[in-house]
Amino acid sequence: MGLVVLQNLHSADLVLTSPIGPVGNMIKALGSEQITLLLRHHAAEQTRSLYYLWEQAQILLGLVLGVCLYFATQKRTLSMVLCGVMLGLVLFQFWAITPELSYRGRDTDFPSGSGTSGAIVRTLLLYQLMVVTEGLKVIIGGILASYLFVFRTSRKRSIRREVDTIDHADHSHVDG
Repeated sequence: MGLVVLQNLHSADLVLTSPIGPVGNMIKALGSEQITLLLRHHAAEQTRSLYYLWEQAQILLGLVLGVCLYFATQKRTLSMVLCGVMLGLVLFQFWAITPELSYRGRDTDFPSGSGTSGAIVRTLLLYQLMVVTEGLKVIIGGILASYLFVFRTSRKRSIRREVDTIDHADHSHVDG
């Protein structure tokens, strides 16, 4: 999502720096400043919409992962807790950060001049909070994947040892 946000902002700047013929005429007619505000607002609206869609997809993926972990890992507590924490972070983003970010972001899209710096600071802090929660989800997801990989690998080894001991039966008690 970070790359999508940067690409959205870059596309607005790209239209302004190298406009095609009709767009160049519109920029001249309406003024560069007004078109800049409109394009940046449009890019920000796209970003806000994509955040909602991405969070909805993550909620669905988190629920599916939780169900899979419940049935596939013999109800291991750590994997379920890590999945729950990740799902909790997504729900926090979905219900707390993104709506506030959308509301505050719309205030800063068209600055009025007075009191704008406070709104911009709040919006930037919300973006930072979004980045921190995304980073936490990546870290927790990495821990979960590592745990599942190590647990799965060690479990295969213990099963293989059990099978090997069964295959090599002790027949020393038989008189021959």
